[in-house]
Amino acid sequence: MIYVWHHAITLTLAAGATYGLTRGRWTHRCPQLAVLLWQATTFSALTATVGLLLSTGLAPYNRGIIPSLLELIANLTAGAPRPLTAAHVAAVVAGLLIIATVVAVQVRSSWQLWQRRSRHHLLLRLVARADTHNRVLVLEHPAAAAYYLPGPSGCVVVSTGTLNALTESELAAVLAHEHAHARQRHHLVLAPFHALRQALPWRPVLRAAACVELLVEMCADDHAARHHGAVAIAAALHRFRELGSHPAPPGTLAAADQAVMLRIERLRSAQPPLAFTIRWTVALAALATATTPISLFVLPI
Repeated sequence: MIYVWHHAITLTLAAGATYGLTRGRWTHRCPQLAVLLWQATTFSALTATVGLLLSTGLAPYNRGIIPSLLELIANLTAGAPRPLTAAHVAAVVAGLLIIATVVAVQVRSSWQLWQRRSRHHLLLRLVARADTHNRVLVLEHPAAAAYYLPGPSGCVVVSTGTLNALTESELAAVLAHEHAHARQRHHLVLAPFHALRQALPWRPVLRAAACVELLVEMCADDHAARHHGAVAIAAALHRFRELGSHPAPPGTLAAADQAVMLRIERLRSAQPPLAFTIRWTVALAALATATTPISLFVLPI
């Protein structure tokens, strides 16, 4: 039963961390750390849920999950009697079904995103022109738009409306923002949350996914601010807001798609980052939160 209690406690801590991440405003002071904590919390919540079901179902073996599963398989292969009731079997099946469902949903979501991005890449080949100086593709369109299109040949796309509306410094800040999405692989960070939102379109899940999307944009804002100044990226976002920029195509990451006014106020307020000791403490807590449930899978006793 010790495994059951460990997974139950971990799941409770993950739920509490999710609430704190959703409600807390400290995340805006250190978005990269908050994204890491979101990833760790989500992973630990999933593994703790599966671990709680499997450890409950395999409790009669009084061992870790993987050793118990191996022993169960050996018993099934040898035709030996199993110390499991119908309730135990149901818990094991439920845990394995969750694993299969998570993998299937992630594969399906990734496939859909790949198809959308591939179609958009083909379209851009036909209608966009390359700007080698700024390392972007230019789309002839009067609306203001700037986004990063992920993929093996990922690219940053800007419209002629954006080029005409922004000053040189503002445009450089926006391009730095989009190139930050590419370098930091933000589409991979968001992929599990996109899949989770499709599988469980509940309000808490939708809120969590929206929080991570906003934090990712703040990470890119910070990168642009470090290289071109907070004033330039804030002015560019304000200009996008005034022009009423169109939503970016599905599967892309756009500079002006997430809570623009909130991000402008954050850049203008220039709040100090969290203290070094606090950042390391939170990072180590995130690591412990993520690794504890999975370690309980392999412990033999």
